[in-house]
Amino acid sequence: MSARNLPYLPFARPTIDESMVEAVGDTLRSLWITSGPQVLAFEKALSEYHGGRPVRVFSSATAALEVAVLTAGIGPGDEVIIPAQTFFACANAVARTGATPVFVDVDPITRNLDLNAAEAAITPRT
Repeated sequence: MSARNLPYLPFARPTIDESMVEAVGDTLRSLWITSGPQVLAFEKALSEYHGGRPVRVFSSATAALEVAVLTAGIGPGDEVIIPAQTFFACANAVARTGATPVFVDVDPITRNLDLNAAEAAITPRT
């Protein structure tokens, strides 16, 4: 049987009710897509859910990574060790600050960062 003959099997059926469809429509009609009142309301609700701790949401994981790197104070002259087998946004977030991504091999069995290789890559700028 070829892949073309296989039926589509979703991981899980989405649970979407009419109020969700209406909320998306309202947001699109408001012309606020990646910020605005809906985002502020969501951040407030999420903060309350987490006991009032500050919360910020982002339009993508890439944007969140960039803010995380900046918040950590990483910048020009710094080096950041990154697994060689990863999504490119990790290295891009580091490079956008002016820091240097240092790629380190992963363990061939676990595919996690090889700790010996990471230790060997540490310099005073890391």
